[in-house]
Amino acid sequence: MNKNKALKTAYIAAFLCVCMTPLCLWPFFKNEEPIGKTELAPPPSVTDESGNINADFFSDFDDYFTEHLTFRSQLVTADNFLKSQLFDADAGNVVTGSDGYIFSKETLNDYVGKTFSNRKIKNIARTVKLMQDKAVSTGNNFVFTVAPNKNTVYPEYMPTRYTKGEASNLSLLTNELDKLGVNYTDLKAVLQSQDKQLYLKRDTHWNNLGALYGFNAIMESLGKDSKDYNGLEYTYEKRWRGDLDKMLYPSGGILDNQYYFNHNYDNLSILMPRLEGDNCSAMEELMGDSEKKDSLIKTRNLKAQGNLLMVRDSFGRAMLPFLVDNYRTTTITRSQPFSMTSLVPQSNTDVVYEIVERNLGNIVKSAPVMEAMECDAPKADVIGISDRNLFNADVTDSYIKIYGVLDERYFTDDSRIFVILSSETESKSYEAFPVCETELLGLDDESDYGYSMTVSRNLPSGTYSVSAVVTNDSNGNKGTDVLGEFTI
Repeated sequence: MNKNKALKTAYIAAFLCVCMTPLCLWPFFKNEEPIGKTELAPPPSVTDESGNINADFFSDFDDYFTEHLTFRSQLVTADNFLKSQLFDADAGNVVTGSDGYIFSKETLNDYVGKTFSNRKIKNIARTVKLMQDKAVSTGNNFVFTVAPNKNTVYPEYMPTRYTKGEASNLSLLTNELDKLGVNYTDLKAVLQSQDKQLYLKRDTHWNNLGALYGFNAIMESLGKDSKDYNGLEYTYEKRWRGDLDKMLYPSGGILDNQYYFNHNYDNLSILMPRLEGDNCSAMEELMGDSEKKDSLIKTRNLKAQGNLLMVRDSFGRAMLPFLVDNYRTTTITRSQPFSMTSLVPQSNTDVVYEIVERNLGNIVKSAPVMEAMECDAPKADVIGISDRNLFNADVTDSYIKIYGVLDERYFTDDSRIFVILSSETESKSYEAFPVCETELLGLDDESDYGYSMTVSRNLPSGTYSVSAVVTNDSNGNKGTDVLGEFTI
């Protein structure tokens, strides 16, 4: 009995010692390594920016203490190892699959078939279509593409506790883009048709070979003759540390096999960002997963032809060597919303919009930055003022941004929105993006019935009243009364 009691006492003492050690060491040895790509919480302040008492002090301190806890990375690694390896359970933001594959929890809604409303799917497609119309109207080219989630391409490695849905946002959007005639590169079909491993097992992204297949498909959609990389030398090495693996095991983990191509950058000039070292080291930095200094990349290659204007996300970084090798000039941005203000008419520019499947909803979180194209608004019955209509007009030195939300009773899923500007001497109409500027409007929830557009300040001076027409094939187009006014 005394021996058993002594063992239990020793076990409890050891347990308490393990638990108390990080707390006791915290004042002297704080953790300074973030887990994932988020920044560590800063020290809490007693006062806020206005000099008043910070009401969130204790919440801020809790974040600071937790993220800087001594041995935090080691403790998270041990906890996640037990969950994923011993209990075959999800850990943190990571889903553990079979054959060494791990997946992001952020893709689960797409995988199980939890889809957007029909109206939102059509809003996304219409927004992309208006961007294409703008590019084509200026004599340039346009292509839209979606990098599929890893479990969309490789569902067989997902755990059986998750059932794959019959439909997804990507499949619904693909059908709608086809109806609207959008030049769309179906990367899901391209990647699923290959018998090679094209995604990293321990990462959310495709590997460099998958990126090459994606690049070739985009060039084919644009009708552009690109270089043939079939003979490009490469090595296949296990030295890539995946972003999901870093989240799962922040204190050491499992490396991935990656294709490392032997690119030649002799003809390349990297104009932005300014990086130290030669082109090879600069491109290696831009292709790394730190994602620093890469919000805007500009290059020049005098041995190539044509120009590229591209918005991309982290999937686009692996395509960078191929893109800069095939265009005389490239402007590649990570900024959302996509700005098309730099697009020069008749400049032989290919406009490429690439986004990952799990972020499709971001397309309609804020309208693309471009001047709306003037067009004729359809005839409509004016149904009067509604207290559900919201209107804002931001007038700057160079443009007017008009945005708001309309009464959902005007709408069907297919409805388009036209905005009419009227003064004593002018009347102009434009098709607006079906986008709800939730943040600018200060709304708590997104709406599928928003509108947003930008027009040039080069309108004749005066006061303009703003109204809208919503197309409605079911029971006739609906027109609003005056939503608001602005003066220039």
